Amino acid sequence: RLGVLHVGQRIEEQADFEKIYKNAWADNANACAKQYAGTGALKTDYTRQRTQWGLIMDGWNSLIRYYKNNFSDGFRQDAIDLFLGNYSVDEVEPASPLHVKKDWKFLALPIIMVVAFSMCIICLLMAGETWTETLAYVLFWGSASFGTFAIILYNGKDFVDAPKLVQKEK
Repeated sequence: RLGVLHVGQRIEEQADFEKIYKNAWADNANACAKQYAGTGALKTDYTRQRTQWGLIMDGWNSLIRYYKNNFSDGFRQDAIDLFLGNYSVDEVEPASPLHVKKDWKFLALPIIMVVAFSMCIICLLMAGETWTETLAYVLFWGSASFGTFAIILYNGKDFVDAPKLVQKEK
């Protein structure tokens, strides 16, 4: 009906059209996913042609989505709620519900954990003069990284960037 194919042509016989259509489909999926989730769409290489690199990128995008969803998307959700009218600003209350004072642990603990884990890996790669020395360093830095991870896990709800605006009752 749109004149894409001539009379008698079949869609299955149009390899060039199929390739162009699938690429446009995957590009559109990437654009929508970047707006919604902050990363490109998953499985777009499957639409084009599945590769090992595409599988690795799907894993990477999933990790980035997990991080953004848990630690940096609360403010964006608050903005969407304000824009859509799911939250109405109370003009009487002077304090903003968006401003929440963060404690020192929100910056210090993740940095300590990353440094301790990095030192543990470095100690494994650059062995000491004896295996006991290497083991002592690895155990120290490993326990430091595990300990800070346990503290972060115990206080997990404090580290999550949840939306701060409460939706209106319907």
